[in-house]
Amino acid sequence: MAKEFNLPDLGSGLKEGEIVRWLVKVGDQVTTEDLLCEVETEKAVIEVPVPYDGEVLSLAVEEGESVKVGSVLAVFGSGDEAATTETPPAASSAAVKIDESAQADQATPAVETAPAANSGNGLLRAMPAVRRLASEHDIDIGQVAGTGRDGRVTKKDVLAFMKQPQQVSTAARPMAVSPVTVLVPEGSERIKLSKLRKTIADRMAASWQDIPHIFTRIEVDASGFLRARNSLSEVYGAKVPVESLLIRAVLPALQAHPEFNATLDNDELILHRHYNISLAVDTDEGLVLPTVRDANLHSMAQLAAHVSDLLPRAVQRKASTEELTGGTFTVNNIGALGNIIGTSIIPYGTTAILSVGRAVEKPVVRHGDVVVLPMMEVTLSFDHRVIDGGLAQKFLNIVQQNLEDAVRLLA
Repeated sequence: MAKEFNLPDLGSGLKEGEIVRWLVKVGDQVTTEDLLCEVETEKAVIEVPVPYDGEVLSLAVEEGESVKVGSVLAVFGSGDEAATTETPPAASSAAVKIDESAQADQATPAVETAPAANSGNGLLRAMPAVRRLASEHDIDIGQVAGTGRDGRVTKKDVLAFMKQPQQVSTAARPMAVSPVTVLVPEGSERIKLSKLRKTIADRMAASWQDIPHIFTRIEVDASGFLRARNSLSEVYGAKVPVESLLIRAVLPALQAHPEFNATLDNDELILHRHYNISLAVDTDEGLVLPTVRDANLHSMAQLAAHVSDLLPRAVQRKASTEELTGGTFTVNNIGALGNIIGTSIIPYGTTAILSVGRAVEKPVVRHGDVVVLPMMEVTLSFDHRVIDGGLAQKFLNIVQQNLEDAVRLLA
């Protein structure tokens, strides 16, 4: 008996995912040891395993298209079932042919029956999501050459067509219907934001709009911090990530001032008793926040090992949804990209983020003498609805002590 496989909730209330790549094709014999596809969510690219042994009878969507949780992703069975589940050509044509007279009688014709979605023989030649994309950009899908199965037009075909601005027609839809649409000048290119980039854009806009950001900066002598890192790397026999030491430095400050490890919920402040420290990480697709959960329960060695494992997986977008959510405070090592100074937007749902720049040698006065020391800029971005400047300075004083005194990092 043929078995349908629906897209499951891959974590944190997922509503839909985009098929990045199918790892099987129709007709393949597969087992539960195989991988079915890669699905991009708001946070990560997740490999979905094959749920049943048997033959792949059908795949529901094209690569690049989105599918909602609970919708059919693929159908599995035997070769005999594949033959019996196929609709005869005549019946298939009748099922999808547009009845133009019936369409004229409808008060509100459905998007799926728009004439632009048809090929010359009256058959639907694009999935609804692809036709919707074409419609949003005033493209007559009948002019798009399809490269999918049986000449079907895919999302990639529409995007490729959009790179030819001279073929984009604006006459199909009045400007008033979509006033924010920007016409693409010749020589320019329109690309759709990835699911991750769209999520980043939405959350950053919400954070900047809703949170009154205040920034305060101090300069720290990084001599002790760098010595501690070098010594620990020798002891552990592996390079210790800067981020693991930064986590160690902020934990006492978070414990002393719980307002920084909190969430503002209307007129109430939720003080978290767990310390899930997120690390701002740059990827090819945009910023992600891999999170070290219960960081206060880790020893220095455990922190170094955990961060060393987590960071590369986050960069490759292989970290799990659980590992990319739930942060209560964030550390941003902007020095990893060579930056000396920088500020960060507070991740929505938290009250602060600490940014640390690269240590650079500077002449400074110590006890009346001018000496050259590795100095490091540390910037705190905080929510002024919850935290005032005096409290922010107290928080930074603790962080500075921990960064400058190597012993404190090991306490």
